[in-house]
Amino acid sequence: MDFAGIYSLYRDDPPYTWEYKDTSRGKDDFRRTVFARWEDRGLAIKIACNDFTTPHRVEIWRKTAAAYRAMGYYCPQIIDNRYGNAAEAVDYEGRPCIVYAEELAQLQTAEQLGDSTIRQNGRYIYHDDALRFLCEVGSARLDFGDFPSGLCVLERFCPSDPCDEIMECALEFKEIIEGRFPQYIERFQRIWSRFLANRGALERIYGRLPVSVFQADLNPGNILLDRNMRFAGVLDLNLTGRDTALNVFFRELWINFDEDIPDKRENNMYYVEENSEKSLRSFLHNLSLMKNSYHFTQAEKEAAPLLYRYLRPFWWRPLHALKRDQSDSEKVEQILSWIETEQSRSIDFERIMAGNPCGTD
Repeated sequence: MDFAGIYSLYRDDPPYTWEYKDTSRGKDDFRRTVFARWEDRGLAIKIACNDFTTPHRVEIWRKTAAAYRAMGYYCPQIIDNRYGNAAEAVDYEGRPCIVYAEELAQLQTAEQLGDSTIRQNGRYIYHDDALRFLCEVGSARLDFGDFPSGLCVLERFCPSDPCDEIMECALEFKEIIEGRFPQYIERFQRIWSRFLANRGALERIYGRLPVSVFQADLNPGNILLDRNMRFAGVLDLNLTGRDTALNVFFRELWINFDEDIPDKRENNMYYVEENSEKSLRSFLHNLSLMKNSYHFTQAEKEAAPLLYRYLRPFWWRPLHALKRDQSDSEKVEQILSWIETEQSRSIDFERIMAGNPCGTD
């Protein structure tokens, strides 16, 4: 099927203008969005060939968009094609693809507006509202998702994944250390043993944590702002799925709400203690804000230290730092020391999540 065939799933007449964006990630994850405009409407038509885009998932994404709209947040709705289906299986450029379409967003994303517009006193102007959105979704306990979100831990996001993202990063980190740094193997074995012991403890409690259906990709390119530059909603649901609220909170707070952390893109937190501590303070401050909009259960408070020690030491940032700086043995030493610190760091999550913002040593 060519572009004309794709359009014909939704209209008889061709659009007067169109453009496309390719967001593919390798040969096994083909993704293309066609932004098509007619005189009376616009559509973002998604074409995907991967094992996490299926008609069933598209239907759940549609329910998620409707649920967010019901909460008062704007989210472009997934629409039926001319055959009454939310998604259609087609052959496109020699690939078996799934095609579905959303309304074109009527609001601009934070990314489109640019940093100079969306920052105020060094922070994103939508910061606190975005946290409240996460809390409201977590509190809603949406129960219609039967597959994990793209942020999931202790399970695979899609069938082709060998494991969750954290374990995948940890295994790659382990391979580099064992292959290039024999002098650190004994030390790393101790690190690895702590990692596996912590994972096992987390597994025993993780199933007791509250879950909901999360968009799971809350970044400036997916955050929609109103005319007053306030958080208004989200788009792009292709990583949406069921997840524990605690995991989503922890993952989103590190990545998207640390805008005041210096040199974060260069991963200098592993070599400059002040940067690492400032990053942690930002994370804990954000977490303490959430208790105003979300009630943390006792199980969540008990799981928080285990989840922190699972996520923090081996997520993609330290792995990227190791890949970049592996020719510098002194920096490798510093990265390992940072990991050991995070594996043993004592944080009084119970006090922070109960409302006291002070709780780290």
